[in-house]
Amino acid sequence: MIRKLVAIVLLALLLWGAYVTYAFLSSPPKFKAHWGNVTEATTELIITGEWSKPVILPVSMNNVTLKFMGIELGGTKNVFISSKNSTVVLSLDNRNLVRALFKYLDSGQNGTALISFSGRFLKVIPFRFTVKRKITLNVLKELNFTSKSRPILGGLVYTPALLGTKVSWGGEKGNEGILIVDMDFYNPNSFPIPVANLTFDLYADGIKVGRGYLPKATVIPANGYATVRAVIELDKTVLPEVWAIHVKNGEESTVRVELNLSVNVLGKAIQIPLQTEEKVVKTDIIGEINRALSQLTRG
Repeated sequence: MIRKLVAIVLLALLLWGAYVTYAFLSSPPKFKAHWGNVTEATTELIITGEWSKPVILPVSMNNVTLKFMGIELGGTKNVFISSKNSTVVLSLDNRNLVRALFKYLDSGQNGTALISFSGRFLKVIPFRFTVKRKITLNVLKELNFTSKSRPILGGLVYTPALLGTKVSWGGEKGNEGILIVDMDFYNPNSFPIPVANLTFDLYADGIKVGRGYLPKATVIPANGYATVRAVIELDKTVLPEVWAIHVKNGEESTVRVELNLSVNVLGKAIQIPLQTEEKVVKTDIIGEINRALSQLTRG
């Protein structure tokens, strides 16, 4: 009698496994991620799954985690699994997101994101699998600001034209991230312009995120070009709020700089505010996560 019962159970499991395999192979599940509720402290990431054929899944999901650059961004807040669909809500720590971003910049804007799923099958057998994706998004290339030359002092002098800006990562210092900014200037005047000082205020969505300075004076030759290097110190404490606004705006942020030069013209120190354009910086983090989830489906 016991042998017959065991045989019936094994046959049932075999038939169930064959059906599940058929259902998943003939109509692979579809997973999709989107942002949920966002605050200055946390960000919800919601991952939904759907399968067209009903499947009885004796599966419990204990935990889902998201890691970026080896830093765990957050874990499971809520899990729902049925025969037709599933929903996993992750709560991400915005401070850890900033830490991971700085580590990503330290690595030359090359990194890895991991989504890990763990649980139990038939309430007994543990399982765990991970989806891995390389990230090579160039965050800093969008920060290229320019400014046209304009007359001052009644047209006797023209301000230097800012032709282009190249931003690179300079590492961390305490609660600050360091950006190195190389600005290419052209001097349209017939005399050299010594750049004695520079202030560089950086804003994202109206929030001041950093202030720059000129570590070394530079002379722009007459009718010539020069590269002026500035240092921007990013305030890490305000970046979680900036991230929250960025996500709420559909992963878009308006970045603005207020650039002021202090130059010596004809023996006189002059403060020159340079008019620079605003930049809309876009990311596609949800897109990257969804591409990783599509790899899971194909797998």
